[in-house]
Amino acid sequence: ASCQGWKGGVMEKIVVRKSSSQNDVSDPRKGDHHWDVMYASLLRYKEDNDGSIEMPEIPEGEKDNPEMKRMESLRCWCKRQVARQLRHSQGYQHQHDSSKLTARCIMTEERIEKLREVGFHLAPSYDQMYQKLATHKVETGTLEVNKDDDNELFAWTKEQKTILFRHYQGKSVPLSDDKIQNLKSLGFEKDRLGRGLVSAENSEKNWNSMLQTLLNYKEEHGSFPTLTTGKESQWIKVANWVKTQRTEYKKLKRGEKSTLTAQRLQRLTETGIDLAPAAEFVSWEQHMQNLREFVAEHGHCKPKRHHPSLGGFVNNIRHAYRKNRLTDERLNDLKKLGFVFKAGKTPLLTTKKTWEERYGELLAFKEEHGHTLVPQRSGPLGNWAKQQRAGYRKMGAGQKTPMTAEKALQLSEIGFNFNPVSLRGGIDRDQVE
Repeated sequence: ASCQGWKGGVMEKIVVRKSSSQNDVSDPRKGDHHWDVMYASLLRYKEDNDGSIEMPEIPEGEKDNPEMKRMESLRCWCKRQVARQLRHSQGYQHQHDSSKLTARCIMTEERIEKLREVGFHLAPSYDQMYQKLATHKVETGTLEVNKDDDNELFAWTKEQKTILFRHYQGKSVPLSDDKIQNLKSLGFEKDRLGRGLVSAENSEKNWNSMLQTLLNYKEEHGSFPTLTTGKESQWIKVANWVKTQRTEYKKLKRGEKSTLTAQRLQRLTETGIDLAPAAEFVSWEQHMQNLREFVAEHGHCKPKRHHPSLGGFVNNIRHAYRKNRLTDERLNDLKKLGFVFKAGKTPLLTTKKTWEERYGELLAFKEEHGHTLVPQRSGPLGNWAKQQRAGYRKMGAGQKTPMTAEKALQLSEIGFNFNPVSLRGGIDRDQVE
């Protein structure tokens, strides 16, 4: 076996004797041996270059030179060590997997120390960064780090939050259980809406802010918002927040883990809000009116299933439609609004154009461009042109099709090409089919 190394001022192949363990690519010792050879090569390079480990980019004209190739190999190895140490400082664990060639990915404290000794400028260790964040919290009272103040700590904290959020989602993460627990003890907790992580102090600050908004709504309206009465954009957020508090209250009553602490419960109770109200009845006509207003505002009739006031109604309609339980009157009312009965299928809200209208568009296209080769991806006219070709082929095969001899003649008279294959070489076929 051979590894590229630096010896006597030039890069040359260092031949090493294979051992029984090195014959097995899954043996981590093979990766250890490769790392040791490259590190020794780096030491020789440093000695031959007056103590410097800086390696310049290889000029374009010299990249085919065997000696330069070997130098480039060492330079790339050095870059990989820096990248791997950075991942190590973020808490990533590199474990050997016999099913993959991962032995060379292992970064250890011993190797990091060797790299520092030879002159590498490396990121602080995980423990150092954790302590730095803990100190930052003591000094500022928050876990939020400003990028402009400390970019290194900002990047490290952002990575930890990403990893911890994946942990809260039940996914596998590279941090050890101890590191996960340490991050939690600092005060990171999952956002109640599932959008990421927030620090405990920010969570409390946000909760207090929403409580004040709730009080503002009560003062202005004399009542508390619901998902229907609070549907105005400025109040929908607090209406959702009230729903969340009631959900947390139910958890608390069941003896489950809840974000509704004793202090929060007391403050909510003091506002006079009912945390366990009877289910609010909303009539069909009221739901339909809300749906009409949604269409008027958004231009379509496809509210998301998590829409605060229409989500449940939409899901119930689709379920009733699948079970054929909608009356003809209700079905017609929904169709007039363009309601989407099957999620993912968006109906056309515009009237379908006739063949003659599309033909007129094709004439206008020819007048503007000098030909009738409408790209399919250009929109409705492109799709229509493709349909004419498909219909023409079906007609020739004696199959049922809306294409008629009269239509085919009209298209032929303006130079419409029914067989784009014949155009290969003169035009990109993908443009017209």
